[in-house]
Amino acid sequence: MTELELYKFINENNIEWHHQDNDGILDVIFYPHYHQIDDFRKLLSAGLFNDIGIKCKMKDGYFVFWAKDICDYYGINIDKVFIDKNK
Repeated sequence: MTELELYKFINENNIEWHHQDNDGILDVIFYPHYHQIDDFRKLLSAGLFNDIGIKCKMKDGYFVFWAKDICDYYGINIDKVFIDKNK
């Protein structure tokens, strides 16, 4: 997955996300809906699942992911994907 692919997925699908503390590290938490998970999975390489997997929480209607682990795996600059347009 590339930085651009993740950026497009997040923005074209209006995925809700927020900057948030993750055990003392500033991270981004994002919330794709169930119907968006297959498209998200297609962006990810099989190696990610074979190597470390992806931690997430399943909620009522959506999943919750921390972006840092995914971005670090792909060498993606998290600040270029999750741009706070209110700043």
